[in-house]
Amino acid sequence: MSVKKLSKVFLLVLLIYVFYVCVTAVAIFYIPIEKEDNLKNVPSFLGKDSKDRVLLLENGYDSGIARIQMIKEAEQSIDIAYYSLGKGETTELFLGALLDAADRGVRIRVLLDGICHGLRGKMSDARYALALHKNIELRYYESINYLKPWTWHNRLHDKIMTVDQKLSIIGGRNIGDKYLAKKPPEDFVYDRDLLIYNAKQDTGSVIVQMHRYMSDLWSHPYTNKPYSDLSKRQKKKGKESSAALTTTYKNAVSEQREFVSSSINWEQSSVKANHVSFIHNPIERFHKQPIVWQTLSILAERAQKSVIIQSPYIIPTKPMKKVIPQKTNSSVEWTILTNSVKSTPNIMAFSGYLGTRDDIVQTGVKLYEYQKPYSIHGKSIVYDQNLSAVGSFNLDSRSAFLNTDSMVLIDSSAFADQLTNAIEKKITDNSILVAENKQYIESAEERKEKEPIIKGTFLHALSKITILWRRLI
Repeated sequence: MSVKKLSKVFLLVLLIYVFYVCVTAVAIFYIPIEKEDNLKNVPSFLGKDSKDRVLLLENGYDSGIARIQMIKEAEQSIDIAYYSLGKGETTELFLGALLDAADRGVRIRVLLDGICHGLRGKMSDARYALALHKNIELRYYESINYLKPWTWHNRLHDKIMTVDQKLSIIGGRNIGDKYLAKKPPEDFVYDRDLLIYNAKQDTGSVIVQMHRYMSDLWSHPYTNKPYSDLSKRQKKKGKESSAALTTTYKNAVSEQREFVSSSINWEQSSVKANHVSFIHNPIERFHKQPIVWQTLSILAERAQKSVIIQSPYIIPTKPMKKVIPQKTNSSVEWTILTNSVKSTPNIMAFSGYLGTRDDIVQTGVKLYEYQKPYSIHGKSIVYDQNLSAVGSFNLDSRSAFLNTDSMVLIDSSAFADQLTNAIEKKITDNSILVAENKQYIESAEERKEKEPIIKGTFLHALSKITILWRRLI
């Protein structure tokens, strides 16, 4: 066969594949799927009998210190489920600490998203180091399958780590300098984590629920075991990487560097919660039953005084609106904090927010947009200054219907005060009030004058496309 004919055949196959992807990875997700609503009796999530204590980790560096201390204190098991392991020194120290714990005999399971796991480039050999250790297992949730494009949307978006069913961290932070560095890199984000402490490892602790969920993810058919049998080359690279990571960590310990040597008194730093609950999306493909979204929405409907929300972006799409309560208490004061054109690093998602901003304003909320430095990535809600939600759930359709995502609900007025103060500090120090009482504070022209010209022009143009797209679907 001639080169010309081969080229035509290749082009035809490529076009067929592109069409196949468009149908099975895009169009199929706009087919309505009716699912039974099993959230008619959402509990109040209030209580009095919890033995759990909670600690707000607002500072990224402190959150990294907490993770290292958790690993150092581990005696039996460490379970990790993360969207990604990013680059940087904090990741190297985190992995070095894990290898050191494994050397002590601690059983470690590391579950990462199968597409966005981050173990590529300079980090690629770390996967062999983890897989090579007899006390560490590494798995990927839903690795990419080019023959099944509909699986590409099924992403592991949770960020959870549990230790001995005694300590757990959940929130919006992945591992990496982008989230944990003391000296922020250019792409740094302000995020938020929650640490849960149960000194007696009580069987009624929310940590048990979180651990059970992580085990379900770990053993699910969607989860792959990528490195059960390493080649000689992979073993060699794994040993070299393991030695380098272990040396880096042990040198940091011997030098008593703050990141690996600081100590947090869990009991004294935390506050007692009346009740702590864990909610998560189902483990399934296509359109998930939006359990987290429905739960958070129903709790907002029940609020009597106030609802305070922080999210990197707010995109209440039509499918999301269909599963939220239609009536809200008009006397409830709503406050929303999200990114601005200046601060957002997520162009596609933020264009969706710009396309729905008018609708958000018409609800009457106080809408604040965060300005630089960096951006905000925390996902939190406070209801009536008493019940709080912290986790990985963004207020968009991906978190509602496609990703695995989870949140912890905390019944504690003391913690609610801490969380509210943290959000209000972001509002006071680095944000502007965009709208309240169904009115913009400034005209569109005045708002655009404060935005970067090129970035702002592109985002507003892209938002017009997202508006048209939503109307069509």
